[in-house]
Amino acid sequence: MIEIQLTNVQFAQLQIDNLVAKDKPYIETWSAGDVGSFNAIVNAVDYDNEFTFNMRGWSRQRVVNGIGGMIEVNEMNADELYHLFSCYLSGLPRNVMESLKEVS
Repeated sequence: MIEIQLTNVQFAQLQIDNLVAKDKPYIETWSAGDVGSFNAIVNAVDYDNEFTFNMRGWSRQRVVNGIGGMIEVNEMNADELYHLFSCYLSGLPRNVMESLKEVS
């Protein structure tokens, strides 16, 4: 697994942890690298709806510009984000998930 893939997995897991632990609403502030990970995740998951369509455009523009972003996580988008990140993680090969457990 290359480093950027590992970064994407770590980013997805961190976001799931935040979604579970934090009271909503809260603001996520993502660096340009975080937005890049989010963009890779949203494009890798076969999960299409209005939310992911809008987020693809949002993240793609920031990747092109090389900037980070802020997103308010609230009751209206928390489930969508959780589903997106959990679909990404569940779609990874089993050996990848096992190796990540060994690292952490």
